[in-house]
Amino acid sequence: MNWAIASRLDLRPWLAPIALAAVWAITTSGEHGANPQLIASPVSFIAALLQGLRDGSLPGAILSTLARAITGFFIGTILGFSVGIVIGLWRRPRLIISPTVDALRQVALFAWIPLLSAWLGNGEAMKITLIALGAFFPVALATAAGCANAPLPFLEVGRALELGRRVQVTKIVLPAAAPDIVAGLELSLNIAWLGTIGAEYLIGTGYINGMGDGVGAYLAAAREHARMDHVLVGVLALAIIGLALDRSVALLSRRLFPWQSR
Repeated sequence: MNWAIASRLDLRPWLAPIALAAVWAITTSGEHGANPQLIASPVSFIAALLQGLRDGSLPGAILSTLARAITGFFIGTILGFSVGIVIGLWRRPRLIISPTVDALRQVALFAWIPLLSAWLGNGEAMKITLIALGAFFPVALATAAGCANAPLPFLEVGRALELGRRVQVTKIVLPAAAPDIVAGLELSLNIAWLGTIGAEYLIGTGYINGMGDGVGAYLAAAREHARMDHVLVGVLALAIIGLALDRSVALLSRRLFPWQSR
């Protein structure tokens, strides 16, 4: 029975990680292995992972990063979705707002840190605002493009049926814009995730005032103390969290737009 279950499992996704782990073990083993100051061995990595779990530093960092990323992401996407609908559906707001949005999105995300730091300090409000900024622009632009490019025949049918504006938006425009909105959400998550780690890393290392926590600060502290084993633990945590968030957004997109196949 166990062999029957195993035969149905697709092991192909595990081939690359297993190969990388084998190369890693070979590279760091023996007297002529890689310098441990540059890359830690699997044994050191496992020891650092167990230490981080025992003392609570790793779970605490993960929870802080997750809470920060999700909060900023939802704030940014809600605002972006709202602005995108306004820009995409009404010509006058589009003429007024769209040039400003297009100009501001050209600013690199981390270029906002000095300004936000001056306005909000270096605490949680500054970090979440930075993350929300990263999440805002992809969703706003994607939603605006999807709403503005709704198929004209569909809109004409809605007008012929004398559907109200709200019904046209919810039943015609948003379903037609779903592919663009889903793509915007995925890109938004990627940028918000980068913003989360960047904010934690830069502020957590004392580049501003030494404040900060989360996986980014965990990585910064490990680098400052030349603990490559802890750096690898932090990288693994980021990979797992990022994958989980990506799958969560995919699930959320299917719930919000069930007609949109992925």
